[in-house]
Amino acid sequence: MEIQGKTVIVTGAARGIGRGIAEAFARDGASVVLADLGAVAGERAGPWNYKLATLGDLATTAVDIREQGGTCLALEVDVSDRASCQSLVKQSLEAFGGIDVLVNNAGVIQSGPLVDFAESDWDRIFAVNVKGIFLLSQAALPHMQANGGLIINIASVAGKQGFPDMGAYCASKFAAISLTQSMAAELAEFDIRVNAICPGNVDTSMWFDHLSKSERQQRLYGTDTVEDTFRAVVGATIPLGREQSPADMAEAALYLARADNVTGIALTVAGGIVMN
Repeated sequence: MEIQGKTVIVTGAARGIGRGIAEAFARDGASVVLADLGAVAGERAGPWNYKLATLGDLATTAVDIREQGGTCLALEVDVSDRASCQSLVKQSLEAFGGIDVLVNNAGVIQSGPLVDFAESDWDRIFAVNVKGIFLLSQAALPHMQANGGLIINIASVAGKQGFPDMGAYCASKFAAISLTQSMAAELAEFDIRVNAICPGNVDTSMWFDHLSKSERQQRLYGTDTVEDTFRAVVGATIPLGREQSPADMAEAALYLARADNVTGIALTVAGGIVMN
């Protein structure tokens, strides 16, 4: 796929991995729809275990991309809500006339022992991490089937290997990978490729505001700061000995966009923490 002139929707684009992917596509000449919770976070999402992206984060990312010469549109979306997904697709089509690439990056995490894990937390993780892929892809597909395209689902190494205290998150990411494979097989006749990216340890709010503060991580590493905990985890678990970055995931997304004969894969970008 030639990226120049294409339209790309990226969810969870206000910061972190989503922002990195959106910036990369914009630099290569795509028109990018930046989709994130924004103010909807307060209206629908309610309190969570770390600070979700805000409308200000979304606006800042849009300004930065435009200042770098990119073309973008910032829209609020709740991927767990059908009407919100349909509205996002409608506004994207009105702005840019088509949808060539959909990056389902929006995701949430909660950790803790399964024995007392809250059912509401389980449901919310699946509503965003799995149902969100289904709802937004379903909304976009009628407009992609005529011309082909690409869907990238952001999964995780936690979708390839189970980790303690991560049952709901791992299950949701395993589901994201199997959904990716099913979509790839089903949509191949429309020349729509579907792939997943499986990040490892990326320095996002999920790690710094939640996982690094978890009881298990503190018990294992006993470090003074969340930054030190993150570095300790990286050093202990990643063969290459270095963390992953949003830029690494952006490079993977650009590769998948250009790799016209690649579909149904779950590309691990994790420094060797998982080798399959």
